Amino acid sequence: MAVFGAGSVGRAMVYDLYERVTGSDLLVVDSNPSNLAAASKLASKAEFRKLEIRDADDLYRVMKDVDVAVNSLPGKFGKLSWIAAIKAKTDLVDISYSEDDPTTYNMQASEAGITIVPDAGVAPGLSNMMAGRAYAQLDEVRELKVYVGGIPEEPVPPLGYLITWSPEDLIEEYLRDARIVENGSLTKKPALSDLERIHIPGIGELEAFLTDGLRTMLKTLKGVNFMVEKTLRWPGHAEKIELLRTLGYLSKEPIAADGEGISPAQLTAKLFRERLRGDSRDLVVLIVHARGRKSPSDIEIEYRMIDRYDPSTGLTALARTTAFVATGVVKLISEGSLPGPGVLPPEVIGMDEILFTSIAEWLSWRGIGIVERITESRLIPPSSSP
Repeated sequence: MAVFGAGSVGRAMVYDLYERVTGSDLLVVDSNPSNLAAASKLASKAEFRKLEIRDADDLYRVMKDVDVAVNSLPGKFGKLSWIAAIKAKTDLVDISYSEDDPTTYNMQASEAGITIVPDAGVAPGLSNMMAGRAYAQLDEVRELKVYVGGIPEEPVPPLGYLITWSPEDLIEEYLRDARIVENGSLTKKPALSDLERIHIPGIGELEAFLTDGLRTMLKTLKGVNFMVEKTLRWPGHAEKIELLRTLGYLSKEPIAADGEGISPAQLTAKLFRERLRGDSRDLVVLIVHARGRKSPSDIEIEYRMIDRYDPSTGLTALARTTAFVATGVVKLISEGSLPGPGVLPPEVIGMDEILFTSIAEWLSWRGIGIVERITESRLIPPSSSP
């Protein structure tokens, strides 16, 4: 098995796969020697390889010699990893936040006889699985809302936020229009819009704003009248990011300076990585709320998961929840439990009660609990008696 990318999330994958799935039959690939050195402390007998990934062929040359690959590289490598996996005929679990549509590769993956599970992290990923589970239990889904955020335990100036994953993908999240469903129709709204405040017991008040996290659910969850995903942050964060965006600090257009061209977004990502550091104690909140009908009743289904930094391993909540969902999917692939071959969106996994339970149990073993709440209301017809 190979893991591409040994950043904070990749290292959590290495830790979990090494202990629970692969043992020493694990190859870890990264271009950064310090990332590899940190990962080696979590999986001493695994193989570690320094490699600069430039194109799909670089990925292919590694994938062709393994049974399963896991891509935890930034979003720009998502499509390249799908192409490489199909060429290598290697199963793939991908957590990159790619702007490309993985379902367009379904036929090629099927013909290659492999399974590709895209967006297999916490959100998208576990959020999709929860949504798929709720969707499968209802005859009609009127409303589906996803709220998710990885934040420091306490708001940290100046943005109330610390970097715990790829700053490049974080900026992409703030730039990419959010695709949502309103009145049964697909529409787009700017990221950071439709701001609202919600109260989370035990945590406090957070703000929520639109981001493009529904992804494959826009194709697979048919007939939903209203569907959105919103990112959670400490209050005030969205206003500050909107200011940066308005001033051009998140622009991808290169600006020439002293003969060198660099985009403001690249510089901002570098500064985020360097300056938004601090106490690694964080938390992840994920809430999926569905409202609909299962004859003869109106039903509300809510899934809730809250996780915190683990001092025993030094793994952040964001790394834990993202990585352990992906490793749970790897386990299902290694067992031959997933339907396939082809591209398998994570919400399809959630639609299967046995597979969803398997993922929930896998997470529970690492102390990540999922709470399900189902509320039923039934209209009692008026009595005909006087």
